[in-house]
Amino acid sequence: MIFSTQDLTVKYGQITALRDLSIILESGELTTLLGANGAGKTTLLKTISGLLKPTKGCITYQGVNIEGLQPDRIIKMGIAHCPEGRKALPRQTVYENLKMGAYIRNDSGVEKDIEYFFERFPRLAERRDQLAGHLSGGEQQMLVICRALMSKPKILLLDEPSMGLAPLVVKEVFEIIRQIHEEGTTILLVEQNAKMALKIADKGYILEVGKIVAVDDAQSLLKSKAVQESYLGG
Repeated sequence: MIFSTQDLTVKYGQITALRDLSIILESGELTTLLGANGAGKTTLLKTISGLLKPTKGCITYQGVNIEGLQPDRIIKMGIAHCPEGRKALPRQTVYENLKMGAYIRNDSGVEKDIEYFFERFPRLAERRDQLAGHLSGGEQQMLVICRALMSKPKILLLDEPSMGLAPLVVKEVFEIIRQIHEEGTTILLVEQNAKMALKIADKGYILEVGKIVAVDDAQSLLKSKAVQESYLGG
């Protein structure tokens, strides 16, 4: 086990967004978190990455309690967060966005890693000096995932990476996620496209109104009649 939350509760004022939520991530595992809009999925990722403070409960990463730490500390420890909405830095170039992803690093390999991503994703290489705000939605999503990977995380938090993308681009983004998983990065994926998420995941949790209501291996959830009716369109 590389990561867990235990009895995590998060509130917005008087509203409880997460209630006694417990999950476990195994090293190298791709775990998907499914649920309707407003179920608390984004709240969980923001709490893990230090953007929100829990009311109670523990967040443990590699045996260390990290709840309440500042986001920069959490990134330096090895947890990177790709927020929903493709938050590329629009007035910076593709190259500058990637360089920004490595701001916590002081090693000599940053430029080599940038070139690695340019070799791996030729469309980014073609646009290396272009402002990120001028990229297509799919290219921006590709960029923010690569930017997060520039910090060399042990855990990657992905929030709705397919949101607003055309179907062919969605397939491309999921292929990128699958490759990252195969290379050994532990991933926690929040995704509205439940079927595609379960197809590439090892395990899935289902969240309803801030509580985990089901957990199983991804293939079992994919075959579950209740999951099909509620999340997979019948």
